[in-house]
Amino acid sequence: MAQLEIDDLSLEFRTRHGVVRALDSVSLSVTRGEIVGVVGESGSGKSVTAYTVMGLNDEAARITKGSITMGGIDLLAARPEAMREIRGREMAMIFQSPRTALNPIRKIGKQIEDVLQEHAGLPSRDLKKAAIAALARVRIPDPERRADAYPFELSGGMCQRVMIAMALACTPSVLIADEPTTGLDVTTQAVIMDLIREMSRSTRMSTLLITHDLGLAGEYCDRIAVMHAGHIVEIGTTEALLQHPAHPYTRQLLAATPVPESRLDDLNSIPGHLPDLRGALPPCRFSGRCERRQLICDEAELPWTELSPAHLVRCRFPLS
Repeated sequence: MAQLEIDDLSLEFRTRHGVVRALDSVSLSVTRGEIVGVVGESGSGKSVTAYTVMGLNDEAARITKGSITMGGIDLLAARPEAMREIRGREMAMIFQSPRTALNPIRKIGKQIEDVLQEHAGLPSRDLKKAAIAALARVRIPDPERRADAYPFELSGGMCQRVMIAMALACTPSVLIADEPTTGLDVTTQAVIMDLIREMSRSTRMSTLLITHDLGLAGEYCDRIAVMHAGHIVEIGTTEALLQHPAHPYTRQLLAATPVPESRLDDLNSIPGHLPDLRGALPPCRFSGRCERRQLICDEAELPWTELSPAHLVRCRFPLS
């Protein structure tokens, strides 16, 4: 049974330049102990999906259809007070920009203590020790001293680890990790992802990993969903999707991913650009960039094709 279930979710933003249809019929589920990756280029809707699940979109956002449930709780119907209780305790998020997310005038140890006091119910005498332990868990050197530092005294990578420590402090049921390894060196990246995977397995935490790095998703995710212009275009087990990509966009993403033995000249780019989400959009939002495009792609409803029970693609002419 899914711990987090996103079903047929559509969302738009009202702007002075028109209505931006940011998400269209997005469906995604994460079961207990599972890590699901969401990949795609910038502007594909990955972070918007995460913010919508957390209930953190601004007032310009409007959900036009769909549902989001976590452990049987309807998150879209929950009152603001209930969502504040859920965030941090049952559901946590690692934000992509740690310097923006952290309070610049409060010591990092105190910020973690605030989370523990609010959501874990620890007595005051145990808060500092628990905060230091949270910092040590993400391999921050000299955590006792770092707990008394302000965010501006730490590097960007160190601030990212603080954000991860804060998100994992209360052992949430659902973790949304939005580019959690941004600014980290390769060694620390592996440590952090190993920690997330270990917690997912040991505590049955459901993890939604948002990343541009297909290599990272391939190493740590059980399933991968590929997003383009607010659509999920392909989803499957990691092995099936990487070994037998069926959507033209997925193929091009993989072709554009560097491998250790590749040279600069070997790198491929995806032609074209994302469509303007303010105008009339074809059923397939990738059709303007697709070599396999035919007239029916712009006229008929876009179907899901089941390649196997664990591998679905949203394309009229999937690759074999």
